[in-house]
Amino acid sequence: MIILDHTAVLALARGHRRLSGIAAGPDAEGRPRAYVPALCLIAAGVEEPGPQFTAHVGALPGLDFLPLDFPAAVAVEQITADGIAWQHAHAVHAASASPHTPGSSAILTATPHAYGTTGLRIVDIGAGRDDH
Repeated sequence: MIILDHTAVLALARGHRRLSGIAAGPDAEGRPRAYVPALCLIAAGVEEPGPQFTAHVGALPGLDFLPLDFPAAVAVEQITADGIAWQHAHAVHAASASPHTPGSSAILTATPHAYGTTGLRIVDIGAGRDDH
């Protein structure tokens, strides 16, 4: 499963070429290509305030959104207490192995150092829209 953290959502909104390709449409079987945890979407909206930011990102057909239900909130609280910033904590929870996300997950981010102690698969998306 591919997880976009808030920095990846911001890069997508700013025209990151590879992320735009991921978000452009579902995969061949009609499934989303990537998932955005709710707190990551909120964090991106806080950093990039503007009219309809969340609605714009939410309309992209290649993305689906992971809710912050009670079990996720408890996990995110613990992850934050363990030293991961709240902006990253929901992505960590989403990418961690569970019955709902068995197998390999990767967090796409512009701040890979923020996940240094998690042991998760982290993919540095680079800084900008001219990414090759």
